[in-house]
Amino acid sequence: MPLIFALAAKLEDVSPSNFVVNPTKIANSLVAVYQRLRPDGVTCYFDLFLIAEALGCRLDWSTSPPTFERPAREAALKMLRQPPGEAKQHGRLPVALEVVHRVQGTLRTGPALVVGLPGPLRVLQQLLGQDVLRELAEGEDDALEGFEALVEPVLSIARTFCLAGTHLLYFDELDVPPAFLPSWESAMVALWKTVRFHGALPVLSTPQPLKIEDQANAPLLCLKPAPNEQSSLPDLPFALALPAVGEIISDVSRWMRAKQCVLVTTDGEIPYQLEIQKLEQRVAALRSLCES
Repeated sequence: MPLIFALAAKLEDVSPSNFVVNPTKIANSLVAVYQRLRPDGVTCYFDLFLIAEALGCRLDWSTSPPTFERPAREAALKMLRQPPGEAKQHGRLPVALEVVHRVQGTLRTGPALVVGLPGPLRVLQQLLGQDVLRELAEGEDDALEGFEALVEPVLSIARTFCLAGTHLLYFDELDVPPAFLPSWESAMVALWKTVRFHGALPVLSTPQPLKIEDQANAPLLCLKPAPNEQSSLPDLPFALALPAVGEIISDVSRWMRAKQCVLVTTDGEIPYQLEIQKLEQRVAALRSLCES
C-alpha cells in the first residue's frame, strides 16, 4: 500500500497548490492512479500541515514548497484553546473529507481508503517551535498545556475522517522524548481507541521505533529495518515501511515472511518530485518484494 497523494497532481497537470484545494481533481487523479496501479489502499489525503492550518495557521502558497507561517506563541496557545470541533470546519479539512466521500462513491468496495495526518507532537512543534520537545521533556507549562489542548482536536478530526468512511489513519509523528513517553502514551490511548471503535485502523510512523507499554491499546507500528538488520522481530502485528525514495531495500524477506507483518507501505508519502513516469516502476519494485 504505497502512500501516493501529491504526485497524483501531475496527472491533472496542475500545481500542488491548486491540486490540494480541488476535491474534483484530487479524486479523479487518485482514481486514475488506482485503476492503473491497483494498490490495496488509496491515499485520499496526506498533508502534515493539515491540522495546523485547520487550527488557524497560514501557509504561503506563493512559494514552492509552501512556507508555513508560525504564529506567535500566545496566538498559537489561543488557537489550541478553541472548541475541539471547530477545527474540522476550517482550512482544507472540508476538502479532504469531500475527497474521501468521492473516492468511496467511485471505487465503492475496492481498496482501503487512507488519510495521512501529522501526530500531535509534530503539530505542536509547528505551532510552538523547534524547542517544544525539550520543553515537554523538562515539564515546561506552555508546552504541556499546548499538548494537552491539542489531543482533543486531533481526536475530533480523526473521528470525523472515520465517520466519512476512512479505513486507515496513518499518523506521522516525531520521536517522543523518553522522559515524556509515559504522558504521551497515556494521552494517545483515547485516540487509538476512538479510531478502532469506528472500525478503522490507526497506524503510527515515527523516525525511531517506540516501545509502547500498553500493547492492547497500541496502534499498528511502522517498522523501518535498515539493510541487513538482524534485530528480533516483534511479537505483535506490525507494518513494514520501505523507503519512499532512493534505493529499495532488497533484504527484507525475513520481515515480510513474518506472520506479524500485516501491511507493507512506504516510509511516508512518495514525493511530488518523483517523475510520474517512474511511479509505476517504484510501485512495481515494492510489489515484487512482496511477491518474491
